Amino acid sequence: MIVRICFIIFVFVCVTKHISAQDTLTSANVEQKTYQLYLDKNWSELIKYGNAAIKKGYNYYYLQLRIGIAYYEKKNYALAENYFLNALKFNSDDELILEYVYYCYLFNGRYDDARVWSKKFNLNLSQKVGTDKLSAISFVMFEAGTKITDKKNYYSDITKTNSNYYNPPVYVQFGLNHYMKNKVALFHGLTYFNQETFVNKVSQFQYFLKASIPLKHNWSISPSFHYINLGVSSDYTVTRTDTLWPPGVPPHTLPPPGAPPFKTITTSTTTSSTNQSNYLIGSLSAQKIVKQFVFGLGTTVLNMNNVTQYINSGFVSYAPFGNSKFIVGLTGYAHTIDSYKTTYAAIAPFVYVQPVQRVSLKLSYYKNSKFNIVEDNGYLVNNSGDLTKSRYSALLSFSVNPNVSLYGLYQLENKYESQQQFNYQYNVLVAGIKIIPNKK
Repeated sequence: MIVRICFIIFVFVCVTKHISAQDTLTSANVEQKTYQLYLDKNWSELIKYGNAAIKKGYNYYYLQLRIGIAYYEKKNYALAENYFLNALKFNSDDELILEYVYYCYLFNGRYDDARVWSKKFNLNLSQKVGTDKLSAISFVMFEAGTKITDKKNYYSDITKTNSNYYNPPVYVQFGLNHYMKNKVALFHGLTYFNQETFVNKVSQFQYFLKASIPLKHNWSISPSFHYINLGVSSDYTVTRTDTLWPPGVPPHTLPPPGAPPFKTITTSTTTSSTNQSNYLIGSLSAQKIVKQFVFGLGTTVLNMNNVTQYINSGFVSYAPFGNSKFIVGLTGYAHTIDSYKTTYAAIAPFVYVQPVQRVSLKLSYYKNSKFNIVEDNGYLVNNSGDLTKSRYSALLSFSVNPNVSLYGLYQLENKYESQQQFNYQYNVLVAGIKIIPNKK
């Protein structure tokens, strides 16, 4: 009897709670509760309660807007964007939501998307946000650097002297990014590289062009083109030893007894040769943003030294807080030079952090085998004859003000010399400045 009474009480309590829960989630209660949480700025509870209401079938303008604002105030711009876009379906001309979405893109580093989105603004909103005065140039940059090797004692059998295996090179680059009708972003990069090694002297000029084209539903594509003019010069020294025969002694005969010794003269002749080559690299990548994730696929084709290389890549990054304060990611490469009869792999994970507002740090690692590859959508060209087996990188950036930032890059490259088959390292040092005219 007692067990039966307890069971009845248990069922009654469950049913009562279920009815109470149904009564709580009414249209009036959802509106009143979410509005009060919004006024109280209780963003975490607003997100929790609002999402529970959506799961129960309640979906209207103010509910989506308030949840979006709650995520925005918590600086989770990736998730806030989705709710603002849902709210926009109820009112496509709402200036408040248009502005919120713009700043979600801007604060998440999606500058191309923000620029395209600003085309939806009317004149008043454009003047309020400042997009009516946007320059066609989004940024200019200049960087320069060098690299130092640990192989410094190369002994030449020809000159009988010691020298460096690899002298520190000179590297400079000028970059410009601009927009065409606020939609397509074009990046131009001009690069010069010069280095002398124990094998030859290299002078390289490069021009890189990349287009970033935002599409609908958070898709984008990026075709790129890279032109390389490579000049390689080598010095060949030929040493010759001649014998001076004494007067009256026929050449190639032994001298008579008592004759003075033969004299020898050694002469060296140095011949220089220069070879100029032009190479083209084509690349295409596509990416899709899904809330806090970015997924990408890419392919690159190049022909150097009569060898055609195909490089396919896959990319994924994750921003756990929905903003650009902390991002982890990974790029994987599959490359071949024999039309996929043999395929090799490379991998490049990274971590990006912004501990304070003006400072950011990106740490990355790179591991490869067999052949060097072109990275980053055709941008980073490694056409050295020596394999880069692995690379550690640290990129530190500091914003002097909203318009100017300084950055420095350090890399430790582990290399393999293919001719004499020895390992060595490079310490790479690069410093640069980036100017953004549109930021305020």
